[in-house]
Amino acid sequence: MGSSAEVGQRLSRVSDDELLRSIRDDLRSLYAEVIHQPLPLTVETALARIDREQNRAESLRRPGPRWA
Repeated sequence: MGSSAEVGQRLSRVSDDELLRSIRDDLRSLYAEVIHQPLPLTVETALARIDREQNRAESLRRPGPRWA
């Protein structure tokens, strides 16, 4: 069996962004397909916050326009 450090390294291959997107998509699918109800406001608010934070983080990683 591997050490806990090795297990942690194997699990960290999925980025936080990918994990959050997956959770968001799964929640939306669950409510839309299984429960047949709109997302509760608290869940929709939490997902919107995740989206905002991810968009903000992505915009900080992108290089800005070059000024001549």
